Amino acid sequence: MKTLWPAVLAVFLCVSVSWAQQEDDILYEKKEMEKILKEVRESREKLDSLKQAEIGVARQISEGDQKLATNKKIIGRLNDEMRQLQARIGQATTELEAHELELDLVRRRYLGNIRQFYLAAHKPPEVFSEDPNEELVLHRQIVYLTALAGFESGNVDQALTELEQTRKTKKDLAGRSKQVSQLRQKKETANVLVSNAKRQHQRNLEKIRREKTEEADRILTLEQAAREMERIIARLQEEAELRRTGRTQTGPSLFASLKGQLLPPCRGEITVPFGELVDPVTKLKSFSSGITFKVRPGQNVSAVASGSVAYVGSLRGYGNFIIINHDDQYYTTYAGLDRTFVSVNEYVLAGNKLAEASPDGAVRFELREGRKALDPIEWISIESF
Repeated sequence: MKTLWPAVLAVFLCVSVSWAQQEDDILYEKKEMEKILKEVRESREKLDSLKQAEIGVARQISEGDQKLATNKKIIGRLNDEMRQLQARIGQATTELEAHELELDLVRRRYLGNIRQFYLAAHKPPEVFSEDPNEELVLHRQIVYLTALAGFESGNVDQALTELEQTRKTKKDLAGRSKQVSQLRQKKETANVLVSNAKRQHQRNLEKIRREKTEEADRILTLEQAAREMERIIARLQEEAELRRTGRTQTGPSLFASLKGQLLPPCRGEITVPFGELVDPVTKLKSFSSGITFKVRPGQNVSAVASGSVAYVGSLRGYGNFIIINHDDQYYTTYAGLDRTFVSVNEYVLAGNKLAEASPDGAVRFELREGRKALDPIEWISIESF
């Protein structure tokens, strides 16, 4: 009887360990579902932020359109004024040429009259006739020439005044034309700047709308993943109930001894690291429980270590999805897959081909100890990088 108790105790302990492991599996899947639901909430917050950003950028584009329309009207008025000024400058130039010609003619007549007056007033005495009528005629001629010279002098002054006024008018018109030209150039420059800013806002708006669409798709994907996780949890709970007859764990985990020596799931650039992340647009924080590789579409994805395939399924947006159980203590997950080449309960060796990368070439890899997410970089062999 005494020898029977240790055997019974051992069986009881093994059953307890098995049940504990099953509970850990269920808790792990529940944790995954909670994480997905958290990501859904964060994605909704990001989507709201993107909607606000979209409204702001659309408002900026609308304001830019209003500025462009206003500047276009102002430039149109300035062009009309410029055409009127050019016409008036042309008219003033014609008038100036006419006044200059008139001044030249008036001066010539004035100088001619002065010359005749001078000749008549300074005749030599011997040429004067003794006839009084002839002297009277000469006197009258001098008086006429004097009056005519005075009249022409007035014409010269008037022609000079009109010429100066025309010159001043032309100068004022030229100054106003220069001002209008500068104003038009400033408005055209402002229009170019507003147009460039509008194009930049349009590019930003297109980017925000793409991100908004992607985020909306991400929410749908996560919600579908949450439903898938609920299904997996329900299945695990059913299996746990069926296994409660007592299966024992087969010795300690060998996986833990492979830390720093694991093979990489694929070869490529790591685009998303493990740990806390901050979105560059919305500044929202999130946690990445794994790493993402950028690889060639169709590239092989292999098991990092030996283990049993615990799950093969498909999550929309992530492609096919594989979970490998390593000694019932550690789990590795592979997402972003296209074709898969393994099935549930199949035992795979390290380096065995599991699947091919999806067309977008983004392969996501996670490593967990029960429910705890581990940094894959600390486990994969450094020579692999």
